[in-house]
Amino acid sequence: MFTLYWEYLAGSIVVQAVLEEIGADYRLHYVDMGADAHRAADFLRLNPTGRIPALRYADGKTIGETAAIVTLLGEMYPESGVAPAPGDDNRGEYLFWLNVMTTSGYMTAARLGHPARYANSSKAIEEVGAKAAVDYDAFFDVMEGAIAGDPYFLASGLTALDFYVTMLTEWHANKPSLFDSRPKLSALCKSVNASRSYKAAMETHALPPA
Repeated sequence: MFTLYWEYLAGSIVVQAVLEEIGADYRLHYVDMGADAHRAADFLRLNPTGRIPALRYADGKTIGETAAIVTLLGEMYPESGVAPAPGDDNRGEYLFWLNVMTTSGYMTAARLGHPARYANSSKAIEEVGAKAAVDYDAFFDVMEGAIAGDPYFLASGLTALDFYVTMLTEWHANKPSLFDSRPKLSALCKSVNASRSYKAAMETHALPPA
């Protein structure tokens, strides 16, 4: 039994979708970041970085970082195909694009959604947000060109990459514009959004009514 530490509209979306896809037994533990629960001593003992998501194994060991978690889950459940196994011809491509999504996509989304973390003055905060919006569109242009499957990211079929890039689109301010000019990305996200695994993750992670 795994325990997933999660927050609304966070990277834990991808981890829950993968847990669903591999058919693992898991439970959810909500971490209220708005109340600084991720900085509490109990949570920091599990994940010293204080970041979400974190995944706890049945033996009590805990790991963080979405890319690490989903890759390890794929190795634990190789029959699921969510992460190409070591030695698989698609392994290098999978790891490359997963890291691009993490370092370029996710971090750009962080600047877009939380520009005040990266600047102090009002003018600088506005500039950070504006530049992040431009960079986010450029990132999705790269994704459009990289999608090799039909409709999935890799030609070999559904992997954690598909859940990850779909999650990143959740934070785009103008989805119609995003998808209108990127047909491969649109088809990929349409397929993922229709999947049982991603639907389950979004049912958990969608913001509750105000």
